[in-house]
Amino acid sequence: MARKVVLEPGRTFQEFSLLPGFTRADCSIPNINLETRLAENLVLRIPLLSSAMMSVTGYDMALALGKEGGLGVLPVKLQVAEQSDIVRRIKNYEMAFVEEPITVRENASIDEALRIVEQQGHSKVPIVDRNNVFLGLFNYNEYLKMQVSRDELITKAMLNAEKVLHVQEPGLTVVAAREILEEKQEHYLVVLDDLQRLVKLAFKKDEEKIKVGVAISTHEGWEERAEANLAEGADLIVIDTSDAFNEFTGNAISRYKEMERSVPLCAGNVVNYEGAMYLMEKGADMIKVGMSSGSICITQREKAVGRAPMTALMKCDRARKEFMRKTSRYVPIIVDGGVACPADMVIALSIADAVMMGGYFNRFFEAAGEKIDETGKSMREVATWGEGSLRAMNIDRYNQTAKTFFAEGVEGTVPYRGRLKPNLKRDLMKVRAALSNAGCYNLEQFRKESIIELNSPTAAYIIGSAHDVKTK
Repeated sequence: MARKVVLEPGRTFQEFSLLPGFTRADCSIPNINLETRLAENLVLRIPLLSSAMMSVTGYDMALALGKEGGLGVLPVKLQVAEQSDIVRRIKNYEMAFVEEPITVRENASIDEALRIVEQQGHSKVPIVDRNNVFLGLFNYNEYLKMQVSRDELITKAMLNAEKVLHVQEPGLTVVAAREILEEKQEHYLVVLDDLQRLVKLAFKKDEEKIKVGVAISTHEGWEERAEANLAEGADLIVIDTSDAFNEFTGNAISRYKEMERSVPLCAGNVVNYEGAMYLMEKGADMIKVGMSSGSICITQREKAVGRAPMTALMKCDRARKEFMRKTSRYVPIIVDGGVACPADMVIALSIADAVMMGGYFNRFFEAAGEKIDETGKSMREVATWGEGSLRAMNIDRYNQTAKTFFAEGVEGTVPYRGRLKPNLKRDLMKVRAALSNAGCYNLEQFRKESIIELNSPTAAYIIGSAHDVKTK
C-alpha cells in the first residue's frame, strides 16, 4: 500500500496571529516573566538559545547570551579541547565592575537616557552633575511604569541617590561588592568616592553562573566529547543531527542515560509525531524540532526533505501531549529554524518552551562569523554559513560521508545589527508586550491560554504590514 499523501499545506509562524485576551492592570510589560524551565536543574531567564553553528556560537556569543539569561550551544565542529575550554572559561567567568559607566547630566531629557538604553542595552543610567557627583539613577524598567513623556527632564524619572544602594569606597573589591549585594538583597550597587563622585557600578546578575550548552553527534567519539564538557560544567548536552528519527540517535540517548549524569540531554531534530514520540520514549529530556526551515538550510531544495516550522511544531506538540498522558512526564520542546523576529518568537512560544535561532543571532557583533567592513569605518555585514555548507561540511550532522557529501546549506552574509544586548532587550520587550496583550504573566500560562488564529493570504497581507500608503 502506498504511503499517504498529506494535502494540508505546511504552515509557518508568519501565517498566524495572536488574539488578545483579557489583560489585568498589573499584567504590564515590566511584570511579564519570560523564564523557562527546560529541566529541573536547567532554568533560563529568557527562552532563547543560539544555534550550534560555527558562524554563530563561539565564546563571545555564548557569554553574551548567557549573561542575558539565555543559552549558547557550542557547535560540534569545534575540536573537543576548544569546545570544553570555552565551557571552562564561561563557567569560571567572574563578576566585574562596570568602570566609567555611561552617564547623563541632570539637565538632560529622558529621551537622552532612552537612547543610551536603546544603543547600549544598559537598563540603568546614572545621573551626575558637571563634577560627576552622583545625583540618582534612571531605571528603564521603572520608567515603563511611569506616565512621563520622553521630553521631560531626566530628574522626573530619576531615583534619588539616597534611595539607591551605594558605598563611598572607591577601592571596593569585587568580593566585597558581592557580599554587600547578597546582604542587602539588591540587584545593583553604586560605588562613589569621598566627594560623592561616581566611580563604578556592580550588578548582581553578573555574579550568577552563566549557563552554556554543547553539541555532540551520534558518531564515534561523542562520549569522550560529552565527558570532556561535562567535566568543565556544561549545563546541557545537545545531540545535534539534521534528522534524529533514527537508530543512531536512539542508541546515543540510551547510552547517555546509562552514564547517569544529572545534566539534561536534548535530542533533535525531528518534525513529525512519530519522530518526537521516538525521542521521548527513548528518554530525551527535551526535544528539538525543525528541518530545512533555517535561513541557510537547503535540505528541502536538494532532497525534498523537510517541513514547515509551525506545522512541525504542532505535530510534535501533539506527540508530547500524548506522551504526557501515558507517562505523566512533560518534555520541553525547543523549536529550531524559521524564527527570524519577535513576532515569530511569539507564535512559536505559544507551543514551544524555547526558541533556538541562528540567523537572528548571526547579525550581532558577538557572532562567530567574520565581520565585513565595507566602508573602512563601520561594519555592514556578517558572514554566515550553514553546518551543511561546503565551508562547514558537518557530515556527522547530516549523516553523510566525505565521499558522498553534497551541500545542504549555503554561505553568505547578513546585515550587521550591532551589539546583542540592546537589540535583544528591545525584541524581548515586544515579546513581553504580546504576552500582556494575551493577558498572560508568564510563558507557562501563555502556552496554556493563548489563542492563535490562521490567516488567509489576503488577511496576512492586510494585518501583517502597512498597506495603501506610501511609506518613507
